[in-house]
Amino acid sequence: MNILDRYLLREYLKAFLVGLLFFIALLIVVRLLDKDIKKFDDDVAYITAVKIVVFQAPRRIMEVVPVAAFVAVFFVLGRMIQSNEFDAMKAGGMSVYRLLAPVLIVTLLICGLFAVFYNRVAAPAFHEAQLLQNKVKPRYGRNIVFKGKNNRLFYSQRITLDDREIQQLTIYEYNAEEQLARVTFAKSATWTPTQWKLANGYIRHFEKGIEVGYEDFETHAIERYEDPARFIGSEKDPRAMTIKELREQISYKQEAGQISRKEQVRLYHNTAYPFAAVVVVMLGAPIAIRLGRSGFFAGLVIAFFLSFIYWALSFATLQGLSEGGKIHPFLASWGPNILYAVVGGIMIWRTPK
Repeated sequence: MNILDRYLLREYLKAFLVGLLFFIALLIVVRLLDKDIKKFDDDVAYITAVKIVVFQAPRRIMEVVPVAAFVAVFFVLGRMIQSNEFDAMKAGGMSVYRLLAPVLIVTLLICGLFAVFYNRVAAPAFHEAQLLQNKVKPRYGRNIVFKGKNNRLFYSQRITLDDREIQQLTIYEYNAEEQLARVTFAKSATWTPTQWKLANGYIRHFEKGIEVGYEDFETHAIERYEDPARFIGSEKDPRAMTIKELREQISYKQEAGQISRKEQVRLYHNTAYPFAAVVVVMLGAPIAIRLGRSGFFAGLVIAFFLSFIYWALSFATLQGLSEGGKIHPFLASWGPNILYAVVGGIMIWRTPK
């Protein structure tokens, strides 16, 4: 790394940090402290509302990282063009590709750090915000039908999570040909980490739709794969799940024959969005070289416009279509990154050398 590389990176990182702090401050004042706190009901204590906002902040911060990166590269390159430093570097034999290479590499490293931050900090913090916001979580349910793993269908008349008990539980088990193989009924059921504990019930055996066996039991145990919280929909929101938790949720739902599109979209989103800063820098650099003399505020307007297009394309359009089963989750989440990277690459290639 030569002196020019260190100089360029120092200026870029300073601009990125200043821009990030500015947008975070703007986000806290306008979005979190004003808009988000006002939406809480009167019965929510102010300190609780502040805690919710604080826990939501890491996820909100991720929204401004691409904007900060775009503004930073636009501001630095624009200033270098206005002061003729850029022309001096080119006159010294440094090409546009060589000039931008260290900036893109450092941005990629920053994105990697924010990917870890998104997964390890932002998602768990968002879950804590939800726990505070949902003061009364569903802890019981009535007349619930739930499809579990291994072709098992559950019907529970009443489930209470706090007491760890189910009343009137019926389990329908089907074979590989989707024919009813067994019906297990219990007047009451509890659970351990690995088993369902059934009491006072019976088991009916079927072959080709004909009952071939019947037995009573006072106690009976079978393997448990299902989280009882899933029965009443009190599991984590996909937005609050880490990548590991999303993969486990997807695996469970696929084995149980349930739809997992929302979790798949969120999984790909969590891996794709942190790297949005790289592709917007690929767009911002050639724009700065061409329009750098227009000044900082022109870059700010362009940054907001491109960020809006990215958000509209990624979240409002493609991911919504993917959750509806119209396009693959990978394309919905990584598509905007790929599109921006291709357009940015072409613009860099066509930039005057």
